[in-house]
Amino acid sequence: MQYLNREKHTEKEFLQKGKHFAFKLRKLYLKDPEKFYDLQDYYPFPVYINHRKTIEYHFINEKFLGMGREVEPIVRNGKDYLLRVSNVPLFNRAMEKARTLDKNNDHQAVCNYLQAIRLNNEKEEPFVTSKILIDDALTMNVPLLFTGEDSFSQAFKEILPSNKQELQQFLRFQTLTKREKQITRLIGQGHSSKQIAEMLFISPHSVKTHRKNIYQKLDVHNVSTLLKLNLVNDLAG
Repeated sequence: MQYLNREKHTEKEFLQKGKHFAFKLRKLYLKDPEKFYDLQDYYPFPVYINHRKTIEYHFINEKFLGMGREVEPIVRNGKDYLLRVSNVPLFNRAMEKARTLDKNNDHQAVCNYLQAIRLNNEKEEPFVTSKILIDDALTMNVPLLFTGEDSFSQAFKEILPSNKQELQQFLRFQTLTKREKQITRLIGQGHSSKQIAEMLFISPHSVKTHRKNIYQKLDVHNVSTLLKLNLVNDLAG
C-alpha cells in the first residue's frame, strides 16, 4: 500500500497548516472583523463559523458551499439535516469532541475531528475539520476535504477511512486503552515485542497479550491495517 511507503509527516504537516490557519483566522476575526469578511474569497480552505451551543451557522464562505450540493440544505436546516447525511458514530464523536472543547474553554486550543458526510447525496466522503473557539459564543471551523486528483489528495484519501468497515475500525480504535494505543504506536514505529517490553518496563508476554487483544478488538489481520488506523488516529482521532 502506498501510504506505508510515504513519509507520514507530510500529511501531519498539512493538517497542522489547517490548525494554524484556523488559529490565524480567529485572531483576524477578533482584531478586524471587516477585513475577515473582505478577504473571505481568498481563503485557501472552506471556512465556517457556528454557535458554540446550537452549532447553527453564523458565517460560511463560498468554498464551504462548494464542498457538495448537500451543504446548502445542511446550512439551511441545521443539525437535524446534518445528522441525516452523516455517518452517525463519527457525527456523535465529533459532537463529543466539540463539547469537550467547549467545556475546557481554551481559546488557544485547536482540535481536529474526522467526519464522513454524503456531500453529494451519494457515498460518504471523509474529511477532517479543525475547530477553535473564537469567544464565548462562536467557533471557527476549517474543513479539509481531499477531492483533488493531485498525488497528495490521492495519498490522503488512501489514509482516511473509505468504507463502513474502515470507519468501524477507526471507531473501535477509540475504545483501546491508553496502554494499547501506546503499544500500537510503537508497533507502527517498527519495534519488536521484546523492544516494546523493554521500553515500557513490562514482560514480553504482556506485550504479546496486548497485541492479541488489539487485533481482536479492531478485527484486523495484518500490520499494514493497524498502521493505517494508528496514522488516522494521530491525524484526526
